[in-house]
Parts: sequence; structure tokens; C-alpha cells
Amino acid sequence: MLNKKIALLGAAAVAMISTGANAATVSATAEVDILAPVTLAQTAGLDFGVVAAGAAAGTVTLTPASDVRTCSAGLACVGAANRGAFSVVGANGYTVVITVAPTTTLTGLGAPMSLSLTASTPLVIASGLPQTFHVGGTLAVGAAQTAGTYNGTYSVSADYQ
Repeated sequence: MLNKKIALLGAAAVAMISTGANAATVSATAEVDILAPVTLAQTAGLDFGVVAAGAAAGTVTLTPASDVRTCSAGLACVGAANRGAFSVVGANGYTVVITVAPTTTLTGLGAPMSLSLTASTPLVIASGLPQTFHVGGTLAVGAAQTAGTYNGTYSVSADYQ
């Protein structure tokens, strides 16, 4: 009798196992859209122009909104200045984030000068066509800064958000 019960239980277990006749299979899809890389180019250098230093330290500010600069008391702004200009191109309708290094140093014959940088915009909505943004900043000029040309570099990046 015990053998009959085991045989019946075994037959029931076999009946519950799927034979594949009731299985389903579907073919699924996968997709990716690849965007063209963002392009970035400097179209004008950041140039604080000519500054006459005085006995006291001061600052020269050139906003990213215009080429107008201001010199603090003790300094004299002479001639023209130019904010930095950049061209960025990204895929139409996508957000491109602009990142500018917050500071850099200008070096020359005298003491190094610190330059704090700002961009005209932190992001652009790309149109597929070149778009311009600007960089300005505030330059800290030392007291009796040694005459001469001072140079430096800074990084600017643009990437999809």
C-alpha cells in the first residue's frame, strides 16, 4: 500500500512539472540615442587691458555681461578691456552645463596676482548652432605691483547635463 501511495504522489508531482507546452517567450527591444559631442572653443581671450598700479592694493573687475571694467581706488584703468568669449555647440534641445575654474593666478615680473572668475551663464539649452557665453572676473592687484605683462590660464568645460 505504501508503494501505491508513493507511486501516486510521484505521478502527481510529474503532472505539476511544466513540460514547456505552456511556456511563453517574447523578443524584447533595446535602444540608445547617441548625441554628438559638445564642442567648445574660445573666441576671445580675457584681457583686463592696461592698469596703472598705485601705492595701495586694489581690484580690477570685468563682468561677463560687458567689456566695461572698473578699477578700485588707487588703480587707474587705461584703454579697453575684453571679457573672454566662448562658443559652445550641443545637440538641439539638450542642456549643456558650463563650468569655469573659480580662480587662477596671473604671473609675470612681480608678485603673482589672483583672479576670481565668473561665467555669464551656468548652462545653455543647446540649439545645434553655436551659442556664445562670456567669462569675466575680479583681479587682485598688489600694492606697487611691478610693471610688466602678467599671464595665466584657466579651464572651461561644457558637458551635457
